[in-house]
Amino acid sequence: MKNTTRVTILSGVLLAAGGLARAAEKKALPPDLPPFGADKPLPVPTIAQSKLPNGLSVWLVKRSGFPRAALVLALRGAGSAADPSGADGLTGLLAAAVKEGTPTRTSRAIAEELQTVGAEIDASGTADALYVTTGGLGAGVPKMVEVMADIARHASYPQGEVELAKQNALQDLAAQEATPEFLARKTLARAVYGDHPYHSVAPSKETLQGTTAADLKREHARRFHPERALLIVVGDFDAAAVQMAITQHFGAWRGVGDAPADTPPSPAGATARRLIVTPRPGSVQSQILIGRLAPTVTDPAYYPLLVANTICSGSFGSRLVENIREDKGYTYSPGGSIATRAKGGLLTVRADVRTEVTAAALTEMFYEQDRMAATMPTDEELSRAKRYQGGLYLLRNQIQSAVAQTLASNWVNGLPPEALGEFVSKVNAVTADQVREAGRAFFPSARQTVVVVGDEAKVKAELAQFGEVAVVQP
Repeated sequence: MKNTTRVTILSGVLLAAGGLARAAEKKALPPDLPPFGADKPLPVPTIAQSKLPNGLSVWLVKRSGFPRAALVLALRGAGSAADPSGADGLTGLLAAAVKEGTPTRTSRAIAEELQTVGAEIDASGTADALYVTTGGLGAGVPKMVEVMADIARHASYPQGEVELAKQNALQDLAAQEATPEFLARKTLARAVYGDHPYHSVAPSKETLQGTTAADLKREHARRFHPERALLIVVGDFDAAAVQMAITQHFGAWRGVGDAPADTPPSPAGATARRLIVTPRPGSVQSQILIGRLAPTVTDPAYYPLLVANTICSGSFGSRLVENIREDKGYTYSPGGSIATRAKGGLLTVRADVRTEVTAAALTEMFYEQDRMAATMPTDEELSRAKRYQGGLYLLRNQIQSAVAQTLASNWVNGLPPEALGEFVSKVNAVTADQVREAGRAFFPSARQTVVVVGDEAKVKAELAQFGEVAVVQP
């Protein structure tokens, strides 16, 4: 109890005086720098929306100027949250094998056919969706539609291809398990989400070893339903020819079997601090990962949180970077992020530090989190955070594939197509008061879950001053 009181008093002193001292020490920019240019919103092209009789939604987005196009088939509710009980991570294996053959096309035939139009095909899974993507010459979109539809409707999961995908996934899992970053993410997700489907961050070895081609075919039938899917085409293409190809190749698609149940809402957020150590014997560093539940992108609190996180730890010019990298030298590249998910996101901040400064670094991380709740951002911090987020968004969405993926992700998360052009304006509308409210709601260190991966005995001794420490094996 005495140690806890001492840390609380120390944090209060730092909040009262430390921030002012650091602000005074910060070097000013040269006075002769040119002013920033005016904000340029993302030009939002016309999105031609339609729906096939089978329920497949189609968005055609013409962006002329460069003769390429990108396609995304998004399957809502088909991500890792839909994995059957006891089969964590099956989605990753499904995504790896879905493009490897149909009854009329081998994996090689698929690759060679797409190469004729400068394209290749891929698939990936998130917590909330499965995505099949391709892109190539604009004139080749009808061919890409044909191949994508064949995969969506008739993926055959050849035994040899499935075994290869399993071996690749097992090797990738072994490589991940050797890293402290993976161990921290795995422990934090389980601690924050409990038994909720979002707790899974990777496939289990048992899932990878035990899954058969027949299992993947059954999962394909569950997840590939046209009424739960959106096909997006972005780029320079003949709209009439593409619409005809979509109707021809996707029109007869029908879902087979019952679709996965809707993902439940995320559990309630923590009301007290939790300290967890995941042992990594002999480690000379501590991987610190702090996290808590965050709002969805449809929640009005999301954009204020995004700006607040940018100020606190979500950019290279953030308060946390200035503190534990530039001022104290505890770590090289700390940072924070928000993972957006349809039923509840995850706010995290991380740092890799020497074992002997684990407690000192964590004290400063708590300090920066609490400062977000206790103080208003400066005008400069607010302006810089908005420019950073707006500029990053515009930069990311320059190419066709990025625009297609942004539209698809927005749709999966419950946003309308016009949200593509609203990001910058919504970020710029965030006020200092809203940032402080986000700080009060999401940043207090007393309501965070803290995971530290490192040498168990040394790390537990470092954390003892902050409260009771639990040990969770990797």
